[in-house]
Amino acid sequence: MGGSWPYCPEFVIGSTRNRGVCMETKPAEISEAASKTSRTIILRGLLRLSKIRVFQHYFGLALAWLLLSPEALQRPGATTAMLLFLLGSVAIVACACASDDIAGFRNGSDLMNYQSDEQLRDIRAKPLLTGAVTERQALTFAVGSGFLAVLAGAAAFWALDWDAPFSAYALYLLGFAFSVQYSVGLKVSYRRGGGETLLCFSTAAGLLAPFLAVNRDWTWPAVAQALLLGLWLVMVSSYSNVNDVAGDRMAGRRTLAVTTGRTVQNAAMAAFFLLSAGLLTALAMTGGWPGWLLLTALPATALHAAQLYHGPVRGQWLRARKLGLIAYNLGFAGIAVPTFFALHR
Repeated sequence: MGGSWPYCPEFVIGSTRNRGVCMETKPAEISEAASKTSRTIILRGLLRLSKIRVFQHYFGLALAWLLLSPEALQRPGATTAMLLFLLGSVAIVACACASDDIAGFRNGSDLMNYQSDEQLRDIRAKPLLTGAVTERQALTFAVGSGFLAVLAGAAAFWALDWDAPFSAYALYLLGFAFSVQYSVGLKVSYRRGGGETLLCFSTAAGLLAPFLAVNRDWTWPAVAQALLLGLWLVMVSSYSNVNDVAGDRMAGRRTLAVTTGRTVQNAAMAAFFLLSAGLLTALAMTGGWPGWLLLTALPATALHAAQLYHGPVRGQWLRARKLGLIAYNLGFAGIAVPTFFALHR
């Protein structure tokens, strides 16, 4: 009967001592516990909003670090700058993802695309839909993350004594600016092919900006790996877009899945696969790079081929998307290991 109440030493059989005191403190204790619970829910919601657990977003910076020459790594301020670029990357992703979630919440596309009964999607990934955070809290978080991205980037270039090529500054700023414009502002994803182009560019910029800032020169392996990461991310989103075509059409988002027929979509997915294989082959043939890169990248390539089977052939778009995410992880490892052997063994 009293199981829902916390234990009070004054409530013993036959005792009336200080009963009023214990009863009066009860609401305060409940209020404090509720407040702590509410803060925890909000914090977890903001973490989900930031997508900070999606570690794939930071593969670009990890590869940029591996691609730096030994001389560049010894440069004063290099380590500090790379750590600050990591912080900047976290903030950029948080700002962009929060902005996208706010847009999806407002136009109703997320509500349609994230159904609670879908087995391959967890609606908790959308804290605005679950009510874990309010729209105002999400807006404040997005703006704060944007300021942090600018400050972290400026601090990184300062750590390098501002001695970086113009292209590094441009890629960092443009990568940040266009990432946020995915669903708001310019709404790049609402233009045909805009979403795919932006994903590839912003992902590539996440590798090239810190690499150029510290290395101070372009290299073919860095460009190839930046393009591969961007392309592999497109090979995830393109399958999601086919599954989300109804919600995107309702919101006015002009993805390839919305604006083209199934034949064009399938052709684009096949082209992405061939381009990925071509870039891997070209990278493996680069002088001084181990040819066995093709072997370490084979698992990712095989999963990308499986995507084509489960998506265009079987129509299992979310399963194909999941395979793309696994391929992204394996692809990162498949080029990271040869990069280490090529530059740092």
